[in-house]
Amino acid sequence: MKVSFPTDPISIQKRIQSIDPIMYGSSRNYIDGSVSLLSPYIARGYISTKQIFEHVSSLGYKPYQITKFVQELTWRDYFQQVWRNKGELLFQDLKHPQPGIRHYQIPKSILNGHVQTGISGINRELLDFYETGYLHNHVRMYIASLVCNIGGAYWKKPSEWMYYHLLDADAASNTCSWQWVSGSFSSKKYIANQENINKYLKSNDHDTYLDRSYEEILEFNFIPKELEDLFDWDLTNVYQETENWIESKISNANPEDRIYSYTNPNFPLDLDLSLPVLLYDFYNIDPNWKKNIKANRIFILRPHFFRKYPSSPKTMDFIFALAKNIPKIQFFWGEWEDLLHQLNSVRPEIYWKEHPTNKEYIGKKEERDWIFPEVSGYYPSFFTYWKKCEKIWDRKNLQNQPSLI
Repeated sequence: MKVSFPTDPISIQKRIQSIDPIMYGSSRNYIDGSVSLLSPYIARGYISTKQIFEHVSSLGYKPYQITKFVQELTWRDYFQQVWRNKGELLFQDLKHPQPGIRHYQIPKSILNGHVQTGISGINRELLDFYETGYLHNHVRMYIASLVCNIGGAYWKKPSEWMYYHLLDADAASNTCSWQWVSGSFSSKKYIANQENINKYLKSNDHDTYLDRSYEEILEFNFIPKELEDLFDWDLTNVYQETENWIESKISNANPEDRIYSYTNPNFPLDLDLSLPVLLYDFYNIDPNWKKNIKANRIFILRPHFFRKYPSSPKTMDFIFALAKNIPKIQFFWGEWEDLLHQLNSVRPEIYWKEHPTNKEYIGKKEERDWIFPEVSGYYPSFFTYWKKCEKIWDRKNLQNQPSLI
């Protein structure tokens, strides 16, 4: 799926305005369906699920007409609630051990330069993925099913591979989705046969190892030859690519394209310590956050965060360009303690938005936007969470409107 993701505010706003929630509901599973293409902006906190919900709600539709769109939007909030409440347990099997594990690596046939899964529709989407940094949600499920449920991989390494390349990299959504497909966060494994893939990817493959009934696929006792060669995905190695990207920005002669670093005291942040500090990071690039106050606006890139969650240079380019929509933002490579050192003995008010990855920050924590902030805590399934949200949504609408269902 060849798509582009502009980073200028006008183009992003046009994309929001072009949402068609009814067409989305009927076509979202098809590769050429009417999807919003907003996930990279939502994942980076540039826009929120709440903003999208409020926009769609203002279009004059009855709630029952847009339920599917709102439901799918709420999945993202649900995954965030899982991470918020489970913490580091998110990165272990959430409900029960993944069934049918054969190895803890990833198939070489999904790697850039080696794409050959034996399924041409998936090959096509993987090649586009390496070019664009985006995958249709249905394709993500197909890939996870192929890698884990057909190829026998444990979900963790493949999920890290996909996260690294995604413009909309979000550890909660990505990890929960891989676990859901592989059966460790669901009641059963997700399987797609060739007929299903042909239908939704508009492909025409036949006589593949997936060109069978679901009953036959579930009885597989072998790994297809296309998935046999394995690769040991190593976060340490891919982090080096992220760090190299950072280093190229630290040495940039143009101040507007420079990242300030704790390792280079000759180029400290340009701070007005009489003003508060607003912290932006990987999950918060909200251009409207406190935009009317004077403040030091700092995008902090913490080495320990990127060692744990490395991102591709393509993703880093996207983040950097998106963040530059925030006037006078400065980029800082260093840990929280390094930033405090830059502030010297002065301790201005420091603000940030809550997230599981920034618990070391000290100052004034602010809540993220949620579609239904009244519903919080851990729910064992999306639909138990959704039922609570649905009741709140129903109460907010006029009594004479049709049922949401």
